[in-house]
This record gives sequence, structure tokens and C-alpha cells, in this order.
Amino acid sequence: MSDPRLQRKFLRAPLKSTALYVDGEHVFKARTLNLSEGGLLLSELPHIPEINSLPIAVNLIQYPRFQGMSLDDVKQLSTDDFARTIIKTKVRMVRSFENQSNVDKVFINFIGCEFYNPDPEFKLAVFSYVETFAKNTVYLLSLFESLGNRTEQLELLRSVAHLLGYDRRMKVPLLRAKVLHDYQSLGSL
Repeated sequence: MSDPRLQRKFLRAPLKSTALYVDGEHVFKARTLNLSEGGLLLSELPHIPEINSLPIAVNLIQYPRFQGMSLDDVKQLSTDDFARTIIKTKVRMVRSFENQSNVDKVFINFIGCEFYNPDPEFKLAVFSYVETFAKNTVYLLSLFESLGNRTEQLELLRSVAHLLGYDRRMKVPLLRAKVLHDYQSLGSL
């Protein structure tokens, strides 16, 4: 049995998107790496905020569920065509930067943020995203398991992987390892 201390409070899913945050009178852009009902992980912050609580807006992609779609249906999809929602709330930085100089802050690559009093609509949007991404990841893993020598099955696998943000040119074992890692990261630390 797995150690409950290593279980996340909320499932998380990769989110390769952008976020805007406000610090003082300035708006900054950062990359989002993953998202859960509890918070998100940011990277490429051009500025580390001085305050702990700040407004943020995240560009959230609306994935369809790929299971049950034919290869032709999947091949016609493009992430550019997926609906997007801008979700807004306040976040608190979980990581502390006390006693660090401005020079030290330049080398910080990732910042974990916790949502601060998100409204029900925000929570539902995040829950829906994570749930759909998790189901699509399970479906993608099932495609690996049922992969034989069928060219069509491999093309479906690569197409779904691409739509979920993976490099479709990756060798199958490496792609499977990456997807499996993301699946295992959904609920564990």
C-alpha cells in the first residue's frame, strides 16, 4: 500500500499555458506547468512579487475526451481549435523568499502557488480540466497497452499524445515513459 503522506490532496495535471499576475501597478506573464484544485506551478517569472497574495489569470484549455473518437476525428483536431477559458483568482506563493537578495531571486525557476478563496465557478473549471486530462491520460496509456503492429493504432496514439502536449516524434518507449510519469504525478508527490 502506498504511503498516504506521499498522496496529494488534489489531483494535478500538466498545463502548458500562460498566466498573468499583478504586482503593484504592473502585469507580468509567466508559464504554467501544472494545475490542481489547490494551486499551480509557475515558471519563467520575469519578476518575483514582493507581496505574497496576488491576482492571477490563467489561460485554461478545454480538452475534449478522446476515448471513443475515431482516428479520422482525432486527426481533424487541433489544439488551436479547442475552446479556452480565462480563469481568475488570487494566489499565495507557497515558497518563501525571505532573506534572499534580488540576485538570488533571478535564479528561481519555479514557484508553487496556492489558490486563495477561489469561487465555485473557478473550482469547477479547474476540476473539469484536471478530470478530463486524467481521463485522456488513462486513455493514452491504454493505447500503449493495446499497441500491436497496427499502423492506424500507432497513428491514433501519436495524434492523441500530440493533442495532449507531447512530442509526437518521440520514440514510443520514451513517449510511454513520459506519459506514465505524468500519470503517476497526477496524485503523488
